[in-house]
Amino acid sequence: WGLGNHAIKNILPALVASPSLELHGVYSRDQKIRDKCSKNFQCISWESHNDMLSDSDVSIIYLATPPGLHYVQGLEILNSGKHFWCEKPFTTNAKETRTLIEIADKNGLTLAEGLMYLYHPQFKFIKKYLSDAKSSDIKVINSFFTLPHTDAPGFRYNPDLGGSTLLDIGIYPISLCQEIFPYEKSTLIQSKRYFESKYKVDTSGFAVYEFASGTICNLFWGMGFGYRNQLDILTTTGSLYTEKIFSKPSNFSPAIQIKDKRGNQSEIGCAADNHFISMFEDFSLMLTNQTKAKEMKKRVLKLAETLDLVKSSSAL
Repeated sequence: WGLGNHAIKNILPALVASPSLELHGVYSRDQKIRDKCSKNFQCISWESHNDMLSDSDVSIIYLATPPGLHYVQGLEILNSGKHFWCEKPFTTNAKETRTLIEIADKNGLTLAEGLMYLYHPQFKFIKKYLSDAKSSDIKVINSFFTLPHTDAPGFRYNPDLGGSTLLDIGIYPISLCQEIFPYEKSTLIQSKRYFESKYKVDTSGFAVYEFASGTICNLFWGMGFGYRNQLDILTTTGSLYTEKIFSKPSNFSPAIQIKDKRGNQSEIGCAADNHFISMFEDFSLMLTNQTKAKEMKKRVLKLAETLDLVKSSSAL
């Protein structure tokens, strides 16, 4: 549901290639795009979203519409008895996310949020590497995710559609720290969102967290900058650095630079991977694994609450 550039370039090809899922159909209000996608991806298309929701051959709907529509459309999906998988951010606030989770639980349905980088071998290696160390040994995590302004922003600069660089870009480094320390309490030390006069949404921001073990996370994100997409971690025994941690083409083989405490460097090569396919393979496991489905709901709600806290505490 939703056929923007991202869905056409990344989501639909991944669904077609998925060993565990079958792309049955597409829907968009734009008939021309809808018909083109139906032809290119060899699936049906629906003339209305109600036709899609009432199609008994559909088990799961992946929502790729603007964030400001996710809550209302998510309600329709769950109330139609379909599993609800969704582009990030899941909704624009924790209250809406909590309501959708309650409905999913009541109806015995799964839900998921599409943060694809979590399923790439690059992030899996980093998480395993850090899990082998004591939490107290991880001292500082720095992450940047910045992009130039775009001439075709779509919903991103429209507050009525959920536009916000915090929700669109900042969600990546914030979720990364949450994933590295899934069971540790964190304190938001400081955060700020910045607005440019020509835009109606926040265009950049930063957040500083301190975790219970003492780790400090410095995160910066935004539009209107040179491209940065990186992760830098300092530990008591060395450091780790990598590029393209969040977004990368499927043929890109990431390199992870590791230095010991004297600065001697080695490099770990990670396999190239289509992290969208890997994401959908992981999502599909929820259909038969209730524990995994519950973990996803906890992850989605925790991230929504974390983003709400950044919004409420940011000095504008």
